[in-house]
Amino acid sequence: MKKKLFVSLVFLPIFGFTQVVLNQVDDFEDFTPRNWTKASTTLPNQNITTGGPLGLNDNFLRVQSPAGGQLLTFNKAQWLGDYYKFDSSDRIKFISMDVRNSGTNIIYLRLAFTNDNWTGTDPVFCSTNAIAVIPGEGWKKINFPITENAMTNATTGQGYLSVFDHVTEVRILHNDSPAWDSDPIEATLDIDNIKASSTAFLGVADLEEKKKIKLYPNPSNESIIFSSNGNLNENFKYNVFDSTGKQVLNGNSEFNKHINIKHLVKGNYFIQIETKNGEIIKEKLIKN
Repeated sequence: MKKKLFVSLVFLPIFGFTQVVLNQVDDFEDFTPRNWTKASTTLPNQNITTGGPLGLNDNFLRVQSPAGGQLLTFNKAQWLGDYYKFDSSDRIKFISMDVRNSGTNIIYLRLAFTNDNWTGTDPVFCSTNAIAVIPGEGWKKINFPITENAMTNATTGQGYLSVFDHVTEVRILHNDSPAWDSDPIEATLDIDNIKASSTAFLGVADLEEKKKIKLYPNPSNESIIFSSNGNLNENFKYNVFDSTGKQVLNGNSEFNKHINIKHLVKGNYFIQIETKNGEIIKEKLIKN
């Protein structure tokens, strides 16, 4: 199916189209990086011609960074323009994509946007919440909300519309906090089917909110609790991974009971729990 959409989806940006529109998709079936590039010439972006989410002959974009480098790719072409669109029926509220971590380190993925038409410091808005992409998980679809309450002003005091009614650059990047640049990391990120949409699919984050399962306190230095209004006595398995993806803690617990993390060293971790019905819930954990 993707190959048949080649003509309708691929040639618009190449012929100078620079206004983002609702439901546009970058599926990388034109054998190019689709204008997603990077400042460094070290490990340039690649269009890989097979092995995407659909398997054989499904192209995807590979973004790599060397040890101590930045995992970051940006677009200054077909993803520019007015996302807010004062006609709310055309407003872009979410950017979804298929991603795969083909490296060994956990990637904390965010989107960042700027408008460089300002005098002085350009305003930057970045995803408030990162999405953790774990090595060995394979392809998964993720969803970034880009509405005002989901974005953090990372530079000046300018408001949301200072960027989103005239975006001049979009970035996909790894960072522990909202920012315009990547934290240092050695990583390989595979991306496919980047899509602009007005609604979100029901992903892991949506299920967590629906069930009101929360991790607290976070940060913590002694213990953590997964709270739940609806599963008060349910058992679950848990695994804690460090920033390199190494498992450092595992066990069994229950909702609303303490999990001891006192022996972990200070730093950033990723905790995953699995309920008795097979539901997977993932959270970033900070040990202080």
